[in-house]
Amino acid sequence: MAVKDRPTRDGQAGRERPGDLAERAAQHARLGELLARAAAGSGRVALLSGPVGAGKTALLQAAGDLAAGRGFARLGAVCARAERDLPYGVLAQLCQGAGEAALPADAARLAARLPELAAGAAPARTAAALHALTRAVLDRAARRPLLLAVDDVQHADAPSLDWLLGLLRRLDSARALLLLAEAPASPAAHSPLHDELSRRPHCHRLDLPPLTPGGVAELAAARLDPAAAGRFAAAAHPAGGGSPLLTHALLNDHLAAGQGTAPGEAGEAAGESAGAAGPGDHFRRAVLHCLHRCEPLVPAAARALAVLGHAATPALVGGLCGAAPEEASTALGTMAAAGLLDRGHFRHRAAAEAVLAELTPARRRQLHLAAARLLHEEGAPAERVAPHLVAAGSAGAAWAVPVLTAAADRALRAERIATAVDCLRLAAGACATAGQRARVTAQLARAERRLNPAAAARHLPPLAEALAAGHLAVGDGLALVGDLLWHGDAAGAARAWDLTAAMTGELAREEARTGRPHPRAAPPWQTRATELWLACTHPGIAGRGAPARREPGPAGHTAGPWPKAVGALFDVLTGGQGEPAAGAASARAEEVLEAARPSDGALWGPQAAATALLALTYADRLDAAAAWGDGLLAQDAAADTPVSGALFSAVRAEIALRAGDLPTACALAQAAFDRLPPAAWGTVAGLPLGTLVTAATRMGSHRAAAHHLEQPVPEAMFHSRYGLHYLHARGHHYLATGRHYAALADFLACGELMAGWGLDTPGLVPWRTSAAEAWLAQGGNRDEARRLINEQLARLGPHASRTRGAALRLLAATGRPPGRPALLSEATAILAEAGDRYELARALADLSAAHRALRDHRRAWSVARRAWHVAHACHATELCERLLPSRTTIEAPGRPPAGDGLASLTDAERRVAALAAAGYTNREIAGKLFITPSTIEQHLTRVYRKLNVKYRKDLPPELRADLAESA
Repeated sequence: MAVKDRPTRDGQAGRERPGDLAERAAQHARLGELLARAAAGSGRVALLSGPVGAGKTALLQAAGDLAAGRGFARLGAVCARAERDLPYGVLAQLCQGAGEAALPADAARLAARLPELAAGAAPARTAAALHALTRAVLDRAARRPLLLAVDDVQHADAPSLDWLLGLLRRLDSARALLLLAEAPASPAAHSPLHDELSRRPHCHRLDLPPLTPGGVAELAAARLDPAAAGRFAAAAHPAGGGSPLLTHALLNDHLAAGQGTAPGEAGEAAGESAGAAGPGDHFRRAVLHCLHRCEPLVPAAARALAVLGHAATPALVGGLCGAAPEEASTALGTMAAAGLLDRGHFRHRAAAEAVLAELTPARRRQLHLAAARLLHEEGAPAERVAPHLVAAGSAGAAWAVPVLTAAADRALRAERIATAVDCLRLAAGACATAGQRARVTAQLARAERRLNPAAAARHLPPLAEALAAGHLAVGDGLALVGDLLWHGDAAGAARAWDLTAAMTGELAREEARTGRPHPRAAPPWQTRATELWLACTHPGIAGRGAPARREPGPAGHTAGPWPKAVGALFDVLTGGQGEPAAGAASARAEEVLEAARPSDGALWGPQAAATALLALTYADRLDAAAAWGDGLLAQDAAADTPVSGALFSAVRAEIALRAGDLPTACALAQAAFDRLPPAAWGTVAGLPLGTLVTAATRMGSHRAAAHHLEQPVPEAMFHSRYGLHYLHARGHHYLATGRHYAALADFLACGELMAGWGLDTPGLVPWRTSAAEAWLAQGGNRDEARRLINEQLARLGPHASRTRGAALRLLAATGRPPGRPALLSEATAILAEAGDRYELARALADLSAAHRALRDHRRAWSVARRAWHVAHACHATELCERLLPSRTTIEAPGRPPAGDGLASLTDAERRVAALAAAGYTNREIAGKLFITPSTIEQHLTRVYRKLNVKYRKDLPPELRADLAESA
């Protein structure tokens, strides 16, 4: 059959595509030379050798076109693996030429009868027929130069191949070129054809190597502009390995995605950047086409490789597809030569996905289960075996459950929570005993809680039963107490705490009797840390035993992040904010944050970091707390831990609230609920809800605050530390909306709870000053308000803190007008240093009112302006309106707005004015700016005129912002 236009190897009909001969110029030129020699009567044989997809068919087509242009007649055949057992099938194809290439009619009929002759005729008769066909071909070449082209000769049937070998021995003096194309079974494959070619001087081998990046760019340049082709090559060469077939497929996907320039990066690895939209259908079809054109073992090895992933070795691949390691290695070599593999693995994940997509779900599960068994028998780590068990959905083998639980533990430590949950869910359904099932379920509950506590709640009833039946360890019981309290089951938590305490005592006695540690026991620090956590979070549960007192030693200092964090929190909440207690506790909290990762595997994982952060917050170390909180949020952003991210957002929101950054507090508290739905927060919801309500109230968004208070919360929340945040916030909402008695009731309820729990520290919630504010707001008992404020100041001690500044502000309100400015000035200084902008704005507003009451209007006006700017920065709308109902009233009567004059200042004048407004003398300003005092005086004269002021004290405070910005 003559070579003619036919589908190319990627299924696109037509002659060779643009770029098909990229980096094939040398081979094309060599074929031209061989055709010239053949035309001159010096017959030649050429073997085009290259892997599947290397462009052999395109080069055969180009040789055919070149031969036709030189007057050659052409005969051709395409071999197929399915026809290997059809005797003389290839020879019959080759002899069925038409037109000028046709053999004599009797020769054509003889060729058609060859299979029949081979089946029944005597060998001598068959040999005579073959000789006649050889003679007919040579006679045809004598009349006109002849090109005989055979594609995929590696699939030729044996009798046809023997005839071809006989023909090539007789071609050296014929006007013919025999052109063969093969894809060897492996790069090192050798056959009788190769032996024959190597012995004949008129026979030549032309290898087709992979395209270089430059060759890929040359191929793409036929359809892209040069610059885009270069960028495409940089991305596509690693993915396609220089295979022309795969490169064409990538280019088609690239263009189909509407990319007229270069493909974007599809992955971090070099081989994962094959196009803006990634390799698509063309690439996947090309991959499968490559594999199915190879020996059957090659696609089987590809499936094994896709299932095994990066764990694959030739031995494992062979074991999975039923082949010897040497055979598997040969198959892998074939795939590598075809551009599919690099260092034994798929160059691009899309290739593996294409292979897996061909498998039925049942077959894929079978392969994964077999892979798990092979890896386990080889001694592979649990984290390499477990994914295959999960993919297979089977853990029936006796070794499967321990492997899955070990893999889950390592996944948890690496913050791959979803992976751990998948392993544990499978393990829980395959446990052989009730005890094993209980322990695995406890581990599963802890893992699911890291993703969504609401989803983990379904495990709590069976775990409570397992604890009562004695199937859980002490550590599991302690975790169960925390889970039950999170979900508001205080009674269940109390029972679990009692059972765990009883089990702890029983196991301690057994250990004392045997002298050996019991596998179900927990280290003493773990139980002690839980007791301390209960004492400062759910004191009603801790109060069932002896009152918690943190003992010196490992329990609170050296046993790890969780007990250290809890010890620091306990000290802050029970020791007050006075130095050195709060300072020492804060230092330990920072040690936890310095050393501990949120997923360090400690009890209640991320709560260690969140607890340490709260200890800093309650101790009024807001700058340090904000820095650590930002770091935790950044670290958690890339982690698979929504619960820890939600907790960190909630605590960071509280920090922002205490610093007076109301918009940030709202945004972070809302982000906490976005990461974890409200129903999943349980009793902990009081913390972010309290922040949202307080921030909304301070910004004047009372409707929003009321909406947040409508969120359903568990009753148990009001018996926890988180309930104090909620009650305190609700009280301030009531106070701001005129419900003074309701507000007072909430504040006094906070005080009663805190006193009863032994947590009466203002750093938690300053209930005394809040209650005092409620008394003052209703025009009631000033003496009671003063008593509460003085009590709070006594608890705070003499050191400066934001809580002390707020207390001094309210104390001024209980005194006589002449004494108020001094107290308020001290309060503003403390609050400015502490960084609480909202309380600073309130203190400045009161100071302005105090000056106004003493008829010092100029000072009142100056302080009010400053108070307005601070309140405006906080978005405290109502406070801004109370200070200055209209923004224009910031300016003094009869004076043009400062902004107009400020805009008229030159840069030099503004620098001088800013320093003057900050209180520097002319000589000090001259020293700072390296100019003379007389120049300073000239600048100030012009500044006074432009701003319409007479004295330095009248310079607008906006100028001081210039110093802050330049600093």
